[in-house]
Amino acid sequence: MAKKDGTVDLRIKRTQSAIKSAFFELIEEKEFEHISVKDITDRAMISRNTFYLHYSDKYDLFNKICDDLMRTLFFRSGKQLRRVQQKEFTVESTASIIKCAINAVEEDREAYRILFSVSGASEILTDKINVMARRFMDFIKDDIDGISEWTMAYIVSGITGVIRYHVMHGAQNIDLECENFARIHLKSIIEIVSESRSCKNK
Repeated sequence: MAKKDGTVDLRIKRTQSAIKSAFFELIEEKEFEHISVKDITDRAMISRNTFYLHYSDKYDLFNKICDDLMRTLFFRSGKQLRRVQQKEFTVESTASIIKCAINAVEEDREAYRILFSVSGASEILTDKINVMARRFMDFIKDDIDGISEWTMAYIVSGITGVIRYHVMHGAQNIDLECENFARIHLKSIIEIVSESRSCKNK
């Protein structure tokens, strides 16, 4: 499907976009279990053979949609995390990481909204965000001496909760919300990270 240089052919992108759009329309109309590949291909106006060139079944389609969302979210927030790690963890820099994550979600907000609104899909998406958030936290775990699994679970659930709330309700001032969240919920962790890194650098 990809060219030798790693890019994807425009026709493939258009076909996959049509399939995903059809899927999102259908999942708002009826339960996932009642959606068939024929429903998707009819709505996308493609043949079944074309569908199977891209996805093995509707479950594969659903998982790849979620994985694409997680890949974008992880890449954007992870990129900002690496920038912060090279400098210093502060309330402001931590808020910038949260803001990158929210901005990534905002770009695909309608997809998140639909998936969070559908029973079954919501649980799977939530689980995938939890896994992504845990992977994200593993990047800084070595900088936090003695962090407990309880604390890790609290932060991970907080990240997932914030993403879900933003998708369903939005925020009038994302900058302010991110800074308040970092200050109120993560300030003690930020201080521990700073102290831990300072001790290791002595």
